[in-house]
Amino acid sequence: MDDGAVQGALKRTTTIAGGLLCIAAAVLLIVRVVALRGSIGERLAHVSAGAFAEALSLYLLGSLLLAYAWVVLVRVASGAHPRARPLLRGHLRAQVAKYLPGNVFHFAYRHVAARREGVNHASLAAALGLEAAFLLAAAAVIALGVAADPRLDALVPWARKSIAFVPVFAVLAWIALIYVAPRFGVPRAPMSSRAPGLALVLAIDFAFFLLAGAALRALHSATDMLPFSAWCGWLSLAWIVGYVTPGAPAGIGLREGVLVLGLSPALGEAEALALALLYRLVTTIADGLLAAFGFLDREAARTDRI
Repeated sequence: MDDGAVQGALKRTTTIAGGLLCIAAAVLLIVRVVALRGSIGERLAHVSAGAFAEALSLYLLGSLLLAYAWVVLVRVASGAHPRARPLLRGHLRAQVAKYLPGNVFHFAYRHVAARREGVNHASLAAALGLEAAFLLAAAAVIALGVAADPRLDALVPWARKSIAFVPVFAVLAWIALIYVAPRFGVPRAPMSSRAPGLALVLAIDFAFFLLAGAALRALHSATDMLPFSAWCGWLSLAWIVGYVTPGAPAGIGLREGVLVLGLSPALGEAEALALALLYRLVTTIADGLLAAFGFLDREAARTDRI
């Protein structure tokens, strides 16, 4: 069997394993939701419209920032200035695709949208790699505070060291953009010209996770039961688990499981489950709204530049 066949088989195996893990986590959550349905139902019924709207607004803002970060990354990697509007529109439309099995179609959609703007495959691959490295780095830094939780150590002893190492990927990606990517067709450019854009993207990624943590906290009536760093830390850790698991559509089940694990000691299991479900509802509605806006948008003229 040649290397390509081995890699293909390995990719299929990991995707199937990730999908099964996602299903198993979702089933376990459903079992607990059924067992605690009375308490969870009461909690869900008491969520105010104002709190839900605040959470939705915070998450929408963070997602819009990520869409702009994608535009910056494509421009940095390509060394060109493709139109922002088509790239933004492609990013927004792709939000619903991440709920499809395989968890890769949203990347493919953005890739196709950017190709229509003349960006080559190598530059887009570099942009996607930088996006993943910077998002994981930002999430890991924020999650470091909760990674030392004894319960997490008991379940996954290597988690703390792994999370502490993740930010290194951002540095490695930065170096690869300079010395490795040009060998595969990415245009060369002075680091001084790329540094401001990459720094802006990293700042946006940190802002996204802080906004997402604030959205989670907004759904709880007693926000002072946990420090803000804990809300953001567990949210970021949950995001990492869902992101790195192959074949897990939007991290469904896995992210909720991490949130319940982290929030239960302070809030109680029923409250943590209710919050995890509410947060999933917020993110799903937000993704649907962003995609709808992307599909409804019509470019005024192809020659317009933003």
